[in-house]
Amino acid sequence: MKKEEVDYLVSLTKKVEKEGILEDHIVLDQTVPLRLRYKLVSLENSDFTFLYDVDQSAKNYFKLSLHFMDNDSKIGLLRIDYCGQHPNPDTINHDLPEEYHPFVGKNFSYNEPHLHYYVDGYKPLVWAVPLSDSSFSVKSISTAEDVIRAFIEFNQLINLGTRFKINPVLL
Repeated sequence: MKKEEVDYLVSLTKKVEKEGILEDHIVLDQTVPLRLRYKLVSLENSDFTFLYDVDQSAKNYFKLSLHFMDNDSKIGLLRIDYCGQHPNPDTINHDLPEEYHPFVGKNFSYNEPHLHYYVDGYKPLVWAVPLSDSSFSVKSISTAEDVIRAFIEFNQLINLGTRFKINPVLL
């Protein structure tokens, strides 16, 4: 899959599909941990379906992963990790976009939130950039409101047409 294809899939307007119905609005209570899985359907081309996983740690409230993937292949297209750690590859192929070159071989520490991208020629989502170097505005999570803000902004990033109203957690 080429970058242009991934960009196209991310850009498609999608809605959450529940029991054959495309949802315009979903209301949910913010639980701890927040664990959600949704099937998404493209409005422009119903041949494209996706999975959207939200996974918050039960042990560390501020460890959160927002994961968007193709439903058929289960290939990850985008993911944001707060309190996750991993190394980027230390080799560059011809498909690696220039903006990732400064992060070759970078080891992301547990306290360095980052955004994973699909890059052709590598395992899915093995490449990441620090959120501090991205346009994603929720750079870190330290409150329940940050969790909601990150979720809502990620929904915008993946062009999700279903709108969520989240009743905040009462701690």
